[in-house]
Order: sequence, then C-alpha cells, then structure tokens
Amino acid sequence: MRLFFISGLMAATILTPAAASAANVTPNVNQTGSVIAADLTGNVALQRDGRSDRRAQRGNRGSGNREARRGARSENRNNRGRATVQRDRNRSASRQERRSARQQTRNADRNYSRSRTEASRANREARREAAQRSERRVDRRADARRDRNQNRRVERRDNRNWSRENGWTNRDRNVRNDRRWDNDRRDNYRDRNRNNRQWNRGWRNDNRYNWKSYRSANRHYYRPGRYYSPLRNHNYRRWSIGISLGSAFYGSRYWINDPWRYRLPPAYGSYRWIRYYDDVLLIDTYNGRVVDVIYDFFY
Repeated sequence: MRLFFISGLMAATILTPAAASAANVTPNVNQTGSVIAADLTGNVALQRDGRSDRRAQRGNRGSGNREARRGARSENRNNRGRATVQRDRNRSASRQERRSARQQTRNADRNYSRSRTEASRANREARREAAQRSERRVDRRADARRDRNQNRRVERRDNRNWSRENGWTNRDRNVRNDRRWDNDRRDNYRDRNRNNRQWNRGWRNDNRYNWKSYRSANRHYYRPGRYYSPLRNHNYRRWSIGISLGSAFYGSRYWINDPWRYRLPPAYGSYRWIRYYDDVLLIDTYNGRVVDVIYDFFY
C-alpha cells in the first residue's frame, strides 16, 4: 500500500508541470488572408528573452575578446619590436667589443715588435761598444808593449854607451850580477857603502818633505797610472832596506826624475828614486841595493 502511494505521488509530480505549460499556451489564431499570427506568452516569451540576452552577452563577450586579442597582438608586436631593438643593441655592443679586442691585440703585437726591435738595437749597440772597447784595449796593450820595447831599447843603448864610456865588458857585468868582485871593485863597493851610510833618513822630520800633507791636498799628482813589471811572471813583493834588486827593476824608465814634485828629497850620486808598483824605493844604481823605502806612496 505504501509503495502504491509513493508511485502515484511521483507520477503526479511529473505530470503537473506539463499540464501547467499546456494551460499557459493559448493559441489564438486569426485567419487574415494567408498570414497566421501567433502570440506567445508565458515561459516561451521568457525563454526567447533569455536567448536574446545570451546572444547579446555572446556578442559583447565576442567583441571584448576581439579587443583583448587585438590588444594582445599589438602588445606582442611591440614586444617583438623591443626584442629586435635590444638584439640589435647587443649585436652592436658585441661587435664593438670584438673590434676593441682586435685593436688591443694589434697594439700589443705592435708594442711587442717595437720592444723586440729596440732590444735588438740595444744589443747591437752593446756589441759594437764591446768591440770598440776590445779594440781600444788591444791598442793600449800594443802601445804599452811598444813603449816597453822602446824603453828597453833605450835602456840597452844607454847601458851600452855607459859601458863603452866606463870600459865595462859583458864579463864585468856578469861578474857584477853574480856578485863575484875583484879586489878593486870590492874596494869601490866598500867606498860606496860608506857613502850610502851617509844617506840621512831623518829627512822625514823636515817640513819641506812632508809629502803626506801635500798628497792629501794634491791627490792627482800621486796617480801616475798603471805599473808594468819588467818581468812577465813577477808579482808584487814588499822590499825592505838592504835588499838588492835586479837591474831590470831600476832602469831609467822607472826613475823619478822630479822628486821635488812629490815632496821627496833630491837623490845624489848613484842614488835614484824609483817607482815599484805603488811604493817608492831609493836605489843605489851601482849594486841595486835598497837604501830607503816608502810603502803605498802612490794611489
């Protein structure tokens, strides 16, 4: 019973709207010729108005969408234009950077080539100067050798003349060098030793011969130049009083002929002031004995 009641109630609910719609529609047909006018009322009119509204809304929505799309297209074109301008700017900047990098590379290569050229020029100048110095050194050595040979020739000529004048022979010179004296020469040697003992070494106390003070004020006088030893392998030795030197060391080329210029006392008799490296020796030219000595006299 309950089921039957529920089924009837559902059927009445479904059929009621259909009946109401049919009752609202009242066809009113007016036959005027061949045209039939129909008045629609109720829900049909409402549906029609709804369709018109929806059509209008679609039109408005369509126009709005067209404007939006048109604006979007315009914005895209503007964006593409700005992107093109920015791309052109980036290309120009990169082109400028590459041009600047190439210019810097060319400048660096040019500077490197210039530095290499200047270095090679400086090396050529240095080699030329070294060659010129070597040539001048060779010339000075040749001049010094020529001077030494000339001095030796002059000394030998002077010795020969002196030997001829005094009756000396080669045998006598050998005897003198070997210190084998005969009685006459031994007597003469004693006489000359007595004369040597008369050399007064107290001249250093005489203010006229104060060569140290004079040298401090006139240093250029005491720089006579390089000393050339008469023997090739001879080295400096510190000679003392009483030592006898070979004749090569007190030849005329080593004499100090102007001792007054250096504030030295004048030498007399067979004595001679000679230069030995930077020392000054007073030599008895008869036997080569050192009578007086001043160490480190020259600079």
